[in-house]
Amino acid sequence: MSTRNRILAILTVLLAPALLASCATTQNPPDTSVANSPWRIVGRSVEGRPIEVATIGSGVSRVLIVGGIHGDEVEPAACIDTLCASIHDTRANATIRLFRDLNPDGSVARSRGNARGVDLNRNWPASNFRPSAAHGASALSEPESQLLHFEILSFRPDVILIFHSIPHGPFVNFDGPAAELADRFSEAAGRTDPRWHVRPSMGYQTRGSLGSWAGVDRGIPILTIELDRGHEPALAADSLTKGVRAVLLAVSEKPHPDSP
Repeated sequence: MSTRNRILAILTVLLAPALLASCATTQNPPDTSVANSPWRIVGRSVEGRPIEVATIGSGVSRVLIVGGIHGDEVEPAACIDTLCASIHDTRANATIRLFRDLNPDGSVARSRGNARGVDLNRNWPASNFRPSAAHGASALSEPESQLLHFEILSFRPDVILIFHSIPHGPFVNFDGPAAELADRFSEAAGRTDPRWHVRPSMGYQTRGSLGSWAGVDRGIPILTIELDRGHEPALAADSLTKGVRAVLLAVSEKPHPDSP
């Protein structure tokens, strides 16, 4: 082998790893969308779909938001990303834990219940729970409700907000010591959409509901936010943003047991 060929062979060996790395980078660019996303997977549905959560802020007060629990109530889903982005700059001493959708199987199927036909908002170990095919053979029988239950016990929220939609909305219902927060939400959301009002009672029994377990049995303030069916997405998103911000600021104003 000539001296020239020996030099070329040596250079090929030395430079090959860098050339291969360069080619790999060109063909497979890093997935920056995943790296920059606020959402992380914390569990899976019955059919294995991801359940995602975003954590916003790092303040002392803790606020838990459930973006959706009934798959046939599609209106909240159109607002979640806007809400997630818009509450980043809220001047509140709070940590927000935001579930995008607790029932992704139901959302795909446009069904109220999960893939087993269980209503995840009636599957809670409330004192008024009654087993049934629609509510589950036992409280917390479903992986989705188990996941949220664990999150509530570990995160220990000072207030819970859960989004729904209903004919003849929008309004705010509440359980537990949440009347003042419901008023704050409704007043702020009403600046965008004057239809918002507080409805203390849904007018029917909600056995085994999240509100019954968290609000009535455990005394955690919980707001059930009911958008109107067919709510115009931009109007709904603006209302939710204003209402949620008002709640965050109200929670931050109160003395917190974890404060120094």
